[in-house]
This record gives sequence, structure tokens and C-alpha cells, in this order.
Amino acid sequence: MHLVFAYIDPGAGSLVIQAIIAGLVSIPFFFRNAIRKTFGRLRNKPTDGASAATGSSASDDKGAAISDSE
Repeated sequence: MHLVFAYIDPGAGSLVIQAIIAGLVSIPFFFRNAIRKTFGRLRNKPTDGASAATGSSASDDKGAAISDSE
């Protein structure tokens, strides 16, 4: 019978736990563009044309104001 004494001191244990947590937290930041595209497709929103998505017609309003003042 061989006795095995496995010991991890508190400093090393907390370092391992901190590395695991940091790895799990960094995954969404690393893949954030892929996550945004996936959720955008699930919500059926267009990924391009930001003004079309917000409903802004600022460029049309400027053209109308210029033609009205002439």
C-alpha cells in the first residue's frame, strides 16, 4: 500500500480557480461578433443598413428642406 499525499496550497488553488473563471468570462468577448450575428439572425433584423434598421430618414429630411427653401 502506497500513501499518496496530494496537496495544493491555497495560493495555487486560488490561482487555478481564477484562471478558470477568467477563461469562462473571456469567451463571450472573444466571440462577440459571431454571437451578435447569430442573435441578429434569430430576431430577423438586417445586419447591414443601420439607418434602415432604426427607421431614420435624416438624409431624406435634409433634401426636402433644401428643395422647400429654394
